[in-house]
Amino acid sequence: MEFQLLGPLRLAGTQPRTISAPKVEALLATLLIRANQPVSTDELIDELWPDAPPRRARAALHVYISQLRRNVLTGDGARIHTHAQRYLLTVEESEVDAHHLQQLHGEGTAALRDDPERALAALTGAAALFRGPVLAGVPQGLIVGTFARWAEEIRLECLEGIAQCSLRTGRHRELIRDLSRWVEEHPLNETFREQLMLALHRSGRRAEALEVFQSARRVLRDELGLDPRHTMRRLQSAIIEADPELLAAAG
Repeated sequence: MEFQLLGPLRLAGTQPRTISAPKVEALLATLLIRANQPVSTDELIDELWPDAPPRRARAALHVYISQLRRNVLTGDGARIHTHAQRYLLTVEESEVDAHHLQQLHGEGTAALRDDPERALAALTGAAALFRGPVLAGVPQGLIVGTFARWAEEIRLECLEGIAQCSLRTGRHRELIRDLSRWVEEHPLNETFREQLMLALHRSGRRAEALEVFQSARRVLRDELGLDPRHTMRRLQSAIIEADPELLAAAG
């Protein structure tokens, strides 16, 4: 059984399952984020009822824990333990996709400098773990919200690393479509725009590369009241001047 957090919460096995009860789903997501760590009753209540917990919140929490034990975690190897106002979900780390993400991201980041092929493989594998918005449909209390933001930051680092490695290994033509989509998804991300400019320039599409700069300037001024950062302006100048070093780096 694999517990998948990097998208809608899903239990993947011979018969993949989802959880239809919203509170039970939020409870399992919270316990999985804190897997193998005790979580206090108060933390869980705040997570399930962030605005105003009901009078019998502790009793309701106990019911949801029982439902998880009886209907969801039966025979899956994961167990919920109770320790004096705390709950602990024990699960093999290899069964949680967020753990795979950490491993692959760490491996790819470590290899970025010296082994771009290895880094590209690891970061591509990490990015492929995402199936959509993290824990889509699960209300974002403090624990779930913090995890979702962390996972999205890791995803962005993976995509930026994929582009960096692809440019270093001469895959600039293949990269253009992905980078164009990532720029559309994250219009304020200047790293993606710089990488797209470079990929287009190396593919003989200098006018399009310069248009990416103009588009970035319009978006940044409209949204933030800022001009593109120094590295993007310097890249624009190098493209205009046809700096041979921009093409030499592709080799």
